[in-house]
Amino acid sequence: MMLEAGDVLFLDEIHELSSAVQVCLYRALEDGKLFLGGNRKAVNLPPFCLIGATTDEFRLTTSSRDRYKILIRLTHYSDEEMFTLIRQRAKRLGWAMDANSVSELAKRSRGVPRLAIRLLDAAKRQASSESSDVIEAEHVGRMLEIEGVDALGFDLTEQKYLHLLRQYQGSVRLNLIATHLGLPRQTIEMLERDFIRLGLIDKTEKGRILTSQGIAHLRSTAT
Repeated sequence: MMLEAGDVLFLDEIHELSSAVQVCLYRALEDGKLFLGGNRKAVNLPPFCLIGATTDEFRLTTSSRDRYKILIRLTHYSDEEMFTLIRQRAKRLGWAMDANSVSELAKRSRGVPRLAIRLLDAAKRQASSESSDVIEAEHVGRMLEIEGVDALGFDLTEQKYLHLLRQYQGSVRLNLIATHLGLPRQTIEMLERDFIRLGLIDKTEKGRILTSQGIAHLRSTAT
């Protein structure tokens, strides 16, 4: 890829880059040169704009993060915005679906486009399996039942996490949760982000506890 003056370079999940590559990037921005290492001559670069997106800001090196001229922290989408996103995605793919289906998917997307797209794809597969060219509410309902997705879009593993906290009726250590779910601690901590954001759990010095909102959610989804 050749950069030209005024080009915009967008890097998604920029925290995945090694610290050495991050250093190369900010040196490229500051000096207009790309240092490839060794005895190779630096490559001269035209002025360009670098936009980096990350869900794990703490994994960026401090020297790299502090060199960005503008830092913007985005929030999750609202249900209304998710409705528009899903409807536009379906239209772009040529998939017909009714408003009720879009609304059901939007409510379970938790403001996360990736989750919305995954649920939309699953709903399309369900409709196609029933020889329907239109995604309707009944297709969405059967898809959610088959995949075990609850009212907030949590899958079976995430629901098992919440039920585990209710079972212990108190603080539960992270290592105990990881053992019960058979998942590494890092994966558990990733799942917990939405639990905390939605007010379903709290973290304490003694471990994780289910909040009143978490209890109410489990009650509302009980069969």
